[in-house]
Amino acid sequence: MNNNKQPVRLLTLETSRNEAERWVKLFRNSGLPARVQQIDTLDDLEEALTTGLWDLLLTVEETPMLNAEQVLSSVQRLKLDIPVIVSVQDSKPDVIRHWLEKGAGDAIHHTHEEHMLHAILREKTGQESRQQLQKLQKELSDLEQRCQLLMDNASQAIAYVHEGMHIDTNPSYIELFGYEDPDDLAGMPLIDMIATQDQPLFKNLIKHFKPGDEQPAVECQLMSAEGQAFPATVLLSDAVFDDEQCIQVLVKASTPVSVTTTVAHQEEGSILVPRKLFTAHLNTDQEPETLAYFKLDNYDSIRENIGIDGSIAVQETISRLFYELLPDSTATHYGDEVYLINIHEKNIAALEPLREALEKELITAGQQTLYSTASIGLAERGQECDGQTLLERACFACQMATNDGGNKLEFFSQSAIDNQKASNGDTVAIIRQALENDSFRLLFQPVISVTGDGQGYYEVLLRLLDQKGKEVPAGEFISAAEDSDLMPFIDRWVIRQSVKLLSRKLRNGDDTRLMIHISQASLDDEEFADRLSRLLEAADVPGHMIILQMTERLIHQHLNQVMTFAERLKPVGCKFSMTQFSGESRSMKIMEHLDLMFVRLDSLFTEKLERNDDSYLKKATNNLKSLNKVIIMPRVENAQTLTSIWQLGVDYVQGHYLQPPLESMTYDFSS
Repeated sequence: MNNNKQPVRLLTLETSRNEAERWVKLFRNSGLPARVQQIDTLDDLEEALTTGLWDLLLTVEETPMLNAEQVLSSVQRLKLDIPVIVSVQDSKPDVIRHWLEKGAGDAIHHTHEEHMLHAILREKTGQESRQQLQKLQKELSDLEQRCQLLMDNASQAIAYVHEGMHIDTNPSYIELFGYEDPDDLAGMPLIDMIATQDQPLFKNLIKHFKPGDEQPAVECQLMSAEGQAFPATVLLSDAVFDDEQCIQVLVKASTPVSVTTTVAHQEEGSILVPRKLFTAHLNTDQEPETLAYFKLDNYDSIRENIGIDGSIAVQETISRLFYELLPDSTATHYGDEVYLINIHEKNIAALEPLREALEKELITAGQQTLYSTASIGLAERGQECDGQTLLERACFACQMATNDGGNKLEFFSQSAIDNQKASNGDTVAIIRQALENDSFRLLFQPVISVTGDGQGYYEVLLRLLDQKGKEVPAGEFISAAEDSDLMPFIDRWVIRQSVKLLSRKLRNGDDTRLMIHISQASLDDEEFADRLSRLLEAADVPGHMIILQMTERLIHQHLNQVMTFAERLKPVGCKFSMTQFSGESRSMKIMEHLDLMFVRLDSLFTEKLERNDDSYLKKATNNLKSLNKVIIMPRVENAQTLTSIWQLGVDYVQGHYLQPPLESMTYDFSS
């Protein structure tokens, strides 16, 4: 029934473990792989929801410790897209309606197993569709914003035409034709901007234009706002604007402006040059070293209250101040309240006096006196930074200045962008911010000897909080880090912080050892061993006190790389552990060639033991003991499981029943 064979990650609230097992068997018999976790208390539920990724939650109406209304409330409060199906004792319409009104995806009689299975598949499919839709919507929104930004700042003249009328134009298009305001072109027929002799050709092209048609470029004469004809090349192509099919018009003047003539186009007593010339210069790989994005803070108020006279007076004042304080620079009036300035490093110091001069200036407009201030954003052209990126960065820095009250100078910083993205929930930005600010959290869960006389260990667990203090699920941020190539930095951060804290413990006389997870990124890092060796030496921490953990899957997929990695680390003295051990014969074979001291069993062993099925565990422990491996049993959550472990050859145990993760290494292993 499941085409992609992806396991269903299922949380269950049942009256007994046997009832939860019923759903496992149902999935198995249907050929549907499943990972099922039983919850018993509200704490179990909250922990599972905040630390794991789940496809569905299946709950009975009530148990002695928890009920379905609490389950639904928690899911809704955490704003999680996890469908909830309620298994009911009575399938009367009133009962079903009650749970649907509470927010359940369905309510099904507990004996209707086939119905339940189909409902689970339906809800999982719906969840996947919603997640895909959200992803596509975000990608579309980002793409639309990017396209709009690219169009607004493109040096090429671009317009969109629907039924022969202009519906949108970019600043280069407006400037090319000599207009001042995009509103001047709104609704204007394209044909009116074409010289009389070429109009019949364009009327025919527009009339017979069809989506998908490839139109050749057309050489023609266009008409400027002043009625002057100029030669140009026009290319028509199909496009969509505001969900409407339309025509994109791309215009290129036949006589391009040379970027070497910037100074020649400056008016006497001004450093301002035409916008198109400035942006053409900006898009070359030459200077500016730094771009200033200069934006008037109160331009809209001036235009609204004083009118065109106020706007002109402010523009004249700015032009004069630019010339007086930045004589060696080049600038352009980019649009309304925005000016761009090419500025060399030696002149950056003049921007603050420029801002102060404008603030103190009394500007006369007719019979009125007004004042203005400006926010200035600065961005340096770095490596692989094109003109568009430089403009975006300067604009962002200016926006930061505006958001901080305006009338100030702000330099672009990547951390500021990360901060803004992080506040909007961008996981990659949250990770970058955590790395920069050392704001990841480390937790330490004791790994305890079954007999009570063994060495005490802690497993190091990594947690990440967003800007609202909410924990980001580990699976989510690890996946995001892998996709964005941030895992090497996370591995290094975890190891660096862990070694620092361990060093303090050792100085206090504690004999503590840490188990630290590493990712494939560390395997790829040829300098990992040298870096770790230097770190341990500087912290005075013996190498054998660090156990590096790798998942069974990672070892299977990159065995040769893992063996090379282990060989490099031999002089350092670190030990190794395989986690999520499933009992596969392939893993047993690998252990004959790979020096693993510890093996952490997969949580499935614990789940089987909770169902009184210890045969699988006995076989695994016997095989591991024959290879002299130290065995760790994770997720021990009750006394019954702990009691069962005593006779099965497990060396160490770990779980919330014994001790939840701690913020510091304070567990008393002697207790």
